[in-house]
Amino acid sequence: SRLTDGLESLLGPMKKIGVPVHEIAMMMAIALRFIPILMEEPDKIMKAQMARGASFDQGKIIERAKSMVPLLVPLFISAFRRANDLAMAMEARCYHGGEGRTKMKPLIYRRRDFLTYLFFACYLGIMIAVMVYPL
Repeated sequence: SRLTDGLESLLGPMKKIGVPVHEIAMMMAIALRFIPILMEEPDKIMKAQMARGASFDQGKIIERAKSMVPLLVPLFISAFRRANDLAMAMEARCYHGGEGRTKMKPLIYRRRDFLTYLFFACYLGIMIAVMVYPL
């Protein structure tokens, strides 16, 4: 996908030191894809648990933390099930990482890409400076 290709080109210089850039880019793209799904899932589980009589907002902080266990177990089971389904689908499609992979459209580094990198590098520098030297 374009997201994976973009992440791969961003991490490209790390190839020179032997880092498996394609696999890291694929993991990041998959993780980004699962974030919205995993954000919706606790709400659904919480509503189902509340329909069964569970309360998540009563008691002291320790009791509220303990009441989250019935929420976390189904959440982890759901996440592992989705990960397993994705792994099986990738395996069924004979996905083997970046081996023998060709690109339909070669990525070209343009001036706006350089300016974007420069902007984010400056932004990162400013954020670090603000954290190190608070106002």
